[in-house]
Amino acid sequence: MAKKKRVLYFMPDNPFWSHAGNLTRAKQLLTYFEQHSEELEVEFLSCLFWNSESIEKFKATYPHVHLTITNTDSDKRNRIKYLVADKIPRLINRVMHITQISLLTPIISKRVKSLVRDKQYDIIVISYSTWGSLISELNSSNAYKIIDTHDFMTLQRIKEKSGLYIGSAFKEEMDILSLYDEIWTYSVEERYIYEQFTNKKVTLLPVSSNSSGILSLESKFIDILYVASDNIHNTESMKWFVESVLPLIPKYKLHVIGRISEKIPDHPQLIKYGIVEDLGMFYAGAKITICPMLSGTGIKIKVLESLCHGLPIVTNRRGVDGLINKINNGCLVADNEVQFADNIKLLLEDMSFYSKQREYAQVFYNSFYTWEQEECLLNGVFLDNQ
Repeated sequence: MAKKKRVLYFMPDNPFWSHAGNLTRAKQLLTYFEQHSEELEVEFLSCLFWNSESIEKFKATYPHVHLTITNTDSDKRNRIKYLVADKIPRLINRVMHITQISLLTPIISKRVKSLVRDKQYDIIVISYSTWGSLISELNSSNAYKIIDTHDFMTLQRIKEKSGLYIGSAFKEEMDILSLYDEIWTYSVEERYIYEQFTNKKVTLLPVSSNSSGILSLESKFIDILYVASDNIHNTESMKWFVESVLPLIPKYKLHVIGRISEKIPDHPQLIKYGIVEDLGMFYAGAKITICPMLSGTGIKIKVLESLCHGLPIVTNRRGVDGLINKINNGCLVADNEVQFADNIKLLLEDMSFYSKQREYAQVFYNSFYTWEQEECLLNGVFLDNQ
């Protein structure tokens, strides 16, 4: 029997923390690793949003993936040591604009290095360019190094961080990506950027989802569904939707799932669920979804999840970023609130039009984003040349 390949997979966030698209991706990859535990020995390294309940859930869900969690908090009991080893270096970096992208702190670098100092891996996968410089702290000279970008972080940080120096941030991000042998992206636009500014292999990965079945229209119990995390792009876009679009569709209610529920006020037309255990049940029971998106980066996982379930989507132009094909794909793109509302009403009130968009959604998804397509690419990375 061939020797197992040793894989280190770093993802800072607890995959069970929410239904955010980045965590959906993490769970998909972990599921792949679990399914191939006879060929792969995988260590999952993480550091944020963990508690005892989620640790037990992880171990039950992925029993063959070794979980390692490190703490990001600084030990402040020795004030001098804390200042010299952690706080002062971070302040210098911030004031001098040495790091515009990286979130890696001296204390995290030290702890990760201590955890994996004597370990050797065949393949290392690091999530986010914001954490990508972590590769320099690992014993990676003989490993095949992959950066799972998730998003183009220079553009993402423009929204999150005031005073960003765009030129230096872009250079920093490209320098970080260049530390790796392969760059993963899910967006055709980001693939173009990475290919132009790094001399590295760039892989466009399909983002597959699991469908719990497509119900007949008569069986559906939700007119409009919205699933989202509570990031700044979603909260600002939903504020616009509630204030500008909802008044134009008074006869319809919007069912809201995810942590975004905590960031929007109560409204007679909103039914908020928060985090739910069975998201597939809601997708199966919905007629359409929406993706208000006035800003943002990368492909929207909630858009692909909707298409996977054969659900037409009403969105803004940022909602179709990253998609391989921007037309005849089940997405209706609106430029303003009136068009957004009209698209919703058209889908829900014109069954012939609805059926056509539903067909577009299924054909588009099955052409580019199935699990079989994703698995083929993953096999090429992790299983070939065993």
